[in-house]
Amino acid sequence: MLTIPTDLDRWHPNDVTAWLRDIEDDPTVTDAEFDQAQAAVDEALLGTTAQA
Repeated sequence: MLTIPTDLDRWHPNDVTAWLRDIEDDPTVTDAEFDQAQAAVDEALLGTTAQA
């Protein structure tokens, strides 16, 4: 089970993208979890929320 850090918006952008890259390569992370992580990264870096 993937845990998304609640403070991504306070991380340096390079650290946020490195975290996402690391979980993208993790075979235990499901597609749905990765989608949630991507949305969290978008919100942290761009200040946007994913639209369904």
